[in-house]
Amino acid sequence: MRVLLRNARIGLYYAGRKHWVGKSEAAADLGTIERAAELSRDENFEQMEIFVDDSDPSCQLVIPLKTRSVRGQPYGERPQ
Repeated sequence: MRVLLRNARIGLYYAGRKHWVGKSEAAADLGTIERAAELSRDENFEQMEIFVDDSDPSCQLVIPLKTRSVRGQPYGERPQ
């Protein structure tokens, strides 16, 4: 089982700092869901999802991540 980060908007997988790939086989295995979520938060990634990849396609899991908020506002929006 592999735990990957994928950009939900463009479909690319995280493969390392500032490196994104189109194939899940070439993506970085982050090992745990917690590590994938921490990395997404620490790097301020937007529109991300955690993709848990098993060799059996019927056992794949996609977990959408919420965008980090600033002072109660969705990330990217200015407070009023």
